Amino acid sequence: MVIAGMLLAGAASWTLVRHPEKNAKVVVQPVVVLELFTSQGCSSCPPADRALQEITQRAAGAGQAVYGLSFHVDYWNRLGWQDPFSTKQYTDRQRQYDRLLKTQTYTPQLVINGRHDVVGGHRGRIDQLIRSVQEQPASQFIPVDGSLTRQANQVTVRYQLPAGPYRLNAALVQKEARTNVQRGENGGRTLVNSNVVRQFRTLDQPGQSGSVTLPIPDGLKPDDVTVLLYAQRTDNSQVVGAKRL
Repeated sequence: MVIAGMLLAGAASWTLVRHPEKNAKVVVQPVVVLELFTSQGCSSCPPADRALQEITQRAAGAGQAVYGLSFHVDYWNRLGWQDPFSTKQYTDRQRQYDRLLKTQTYTPQLVINGRHDVVGGHRGRIDQLIRSVQEQPASQFIPVDGSLTRQANQVTVRYQLPAGPYRLNAALVQKEARTNVQRGENGGRTLVNSNVVRQFRTLDQPGQSGSVTLPIPDGLKPDDVTVLLYAQRTDNSQVVGAKRL
């Protein structure tokens, strides 16, 4: 895999800050977070990867709060191809969901708002579950907001959310990646992955405000990444709020 361009030359850094407007009214609406557990070593995964990209692009065009995350698991790596985006951390996250949802571990698995799992390429079922979340009353969700400070090799997110039984996740997301896969089930193919999670932190006791810092992987340019903040209930992992910065 070749990633073109370096972040910044030398030791220079730059900062981009977005602050919430004072006294601005926060509009709470249903949010949908799609967590896809996938692997470049799995021949069934590319259709799910494309589906996630199409669903999130369509939602963005319609102004809907639907966010996609691709977590690349590591248990396919033993079969001939080392997925460059895979980590045990993401495999562990998938297995935590599987214990909670009483399901098997498989790829491509899509977890919707922490409460439903579906095969990643089953578009009809995915669309049905997204609509069911969007039809929930706004009172079921909470506002999540924050500001972003980005430097040469890291981003720092300052967040705000209501008090309650919540944990907060911060995901540094690479918008798109192209990889020439040389071995394994997808050997000889060029795969396009979108919404690839490159760094991930969970704050189990975030409080109502605070900050979290995420390193930027080498080789990524500032425009290559975004940050998604999303809150989950601590009792059942239901996603109750999200904000993309």
